[in-house]
Amino acid sequence: MNLDFVKTPFTNNPSMVRHEGIAFNKNSNDFYVKKKKNELRLHGNFLYGESKLSIARGLKNEVANYIEAESDFSLEDLTLTIEEDFAVMYKGHMELVSVCFPSGWVPVKKIGQKLSSIHAPVADNDQLLQSSEKLSIYMTKQSIKRWVWTVTTCSELSNFPGFKQPEADRLDDLYFRVETQTSVPLGVDTSLFFIKVEVVPLQKVWDEKILDSINSMSENILNYKDLKQIKKLLNTIKV
Repeated sequence: MNLDFVKTPFTNNPSMVRHEGIAFNKNSNDFYVKKKKNELRLHGNFLYGESKLSIARGLKNEVANYIEAESDFSLEDLTLTIEEDFAVMYKGHMELVSVCFPSGWVPVKKIGQKLSSIHAPVADNDQLLQSSEKLSIYMTKQSIKRWVWTVTTCSELSNFPGFKQPEADRLDDLYFRVETQTSVPLGVDTSLFFIKVEVVPLQKVWDEKILDSINSMSENILNYKDLKQIKKLLNTIKV
């Protein structure tokens, strides 16, 4: 795994690169589809939905067209067609969502919210909030990619609210979780946002830059990411 996105000092400020080509995997991995089916069984309609505006404007059909699915597919059908989670932003608001592997949030509760409201809980988010409106506009004009990562004791793809992280006392108990977020324009005022979640054993991808970045995090970020104990562990054990 390429870890160029792991930076020191760590910051939650928006950092992204231009993306060229298709933004999702056209050959979906069965592993992800099976995991999605399980999350839908557990949490059902908390994971996907759309606003009245989305229905009126046919945003679901625009998603179906982009991923080359049948136009009469339901949102649940589309959810199980690709391995990535996805959302549609229209005029800066999230009007459609399908996120089976959330990181501590309930997807349908964000429907209709601005990007700044969605980012509000993030620690040390001043610049992120200030750039949200410009970012929403930019997403309708250019395909972009960014990464959000953490170290966790949870090996599951989904961190739906209420999940409890296992305890950890050795490196083998830790996992590297990364969300690759790719957005593509769908037309005027509209963008399609994909999220590919990967969770791998930390030892498999270990690089000193991970610890350097964690050691540079503020107390607010360490608390937000639940990394205080993990930071202590990583600085204690010999990796």
